[in-house]
Amino acid sequence: MKKLLLIIFIGINVITLNGCSQKMYPSNSETEWKPRGPLFFIAPEGRYKGAVPCTNCPGIEVTLNFNKDNSVVKDMRYIQSKNKNTKQSGTWVVTSNNIVQVTYTNNNHKEFYKAQNGGHLIMLNSKKELNINPSQAQFFIFNKD
Repeated sequence: MKKLLLIIFIGINVITLNGCSQKMYPSNSETEWKPRGPLFFIAPEGRYKGAVPCTNCPGIEVTLNFNKDNSVVKDMRYIQSKNKNTKQSGTWVVTSNNIVQVTYTNNNHKEFYKAQNGGHLIMLNSKKELNINPSQAQFFIFNKD
């Protein structure tokens, strides 16, 4: 009788431990595991388009090209101006809270973008804060192209 109880006890433990391990680790490949919560890491590779306000023009259309090698190219086209277009290049890195920091090579200027659900970036100020006047809400949002 003691041997039967021992076998049943061991069997229950094996089944219970096996059941837990299948829930913690997927039985298929590890590539299907996707981190959640604070472990989520974004990489903004691709092209994003948006606009920023301008004091002496209707606005500036901006295209950000994020490359896999952590380089970035920013093209700016001044609206209603045929000759005033600029291009900057630099590097990007993702910092805490899914903030993308862009550092431009020619002047070491830094810009910050907050990655949002839905695949777009919101431009932040130099203190990494969202500080947008409601009348300019259509600006500072960069959508993936």
